[in-house]
Amino acid sequence: MGLPHLVIVGADKGGVGKTVVARTVLDYFKAQGVDARAIDTQMPEGNLKRFHPDVTEVIDLSSSDGQIKVFDGLSASPVTVIDIQAGLLTPTLTLLSEIGLLAMVEDGKMNVTVMHVIGSTVQSLSEIEGASKILTGSRHFIVKNHTNDAAFFAGLNVSTDVLKIGTALIDIPKLDERATEYVEAAATSFASYAKTGESFTMRGKVGFWEKGVFAQYDAAKLHIV
Repeated sequence: MGLPHLVIVGADKGGVGKTVVARTVLDYFKAQGVDARAIDTQMPEGNLKRFHPDVTEVIDLSSSDGQIKVFDGLSASPVTVIDIQAGLLTPTLTLLSEIGLLAMVEDGKMNVTVMHVIGSTVQSLSEIEGASKILTGSRHFIVKNHTNDAAFFAGLNVSTDVLKIGTALIDIPKLDERATEYVEAAATSFASYAKTGESFTMRGKVGFWEKGVFAQYDAAKLHIV
């Protein structure tokens, strides 16, 4: 990969499974043979760092010092994945526009992909439109993460045309709840658990699930910019 690639995983609404998506993104790039650096903005402890401690740094992205640490160092790694704290997506995208980083995308000097994780609320739909107005020239993936049994507006009298605004629509299947518990307890990556987890059955479930997630990323061309 030539140009630095910034991947932002976020949403203004909480509880939509952003960190789960960020974890799969890190596994995906590792499977592609690409070194990725990760930024966990959930202060003070961080959640992403629990599962990917070797590549993750916890940084307060709401402060200027934190922003310098992250954005001044983008060229140091082929891929930087940022797990955005709930409520910080729109402010972060606005910041990228203000500091000229999004203009660099239009000039062919930087790649930016936003993985916009939505919930099954009308608020999530309104978020998409606002983000798309900022992200001219950057890739804007809409991600439906089935962390629960949400139908994402199926059968409701709600216009979902806004879902077509994004560059691609990614549909992440629900991972078996027991398998989720086993990976959480092991505090390791999905990919690592699929290889070395204590339960043969759960290793199989996690590995099969993540292959399906990777197929979604391949279809969206997450790795090609």
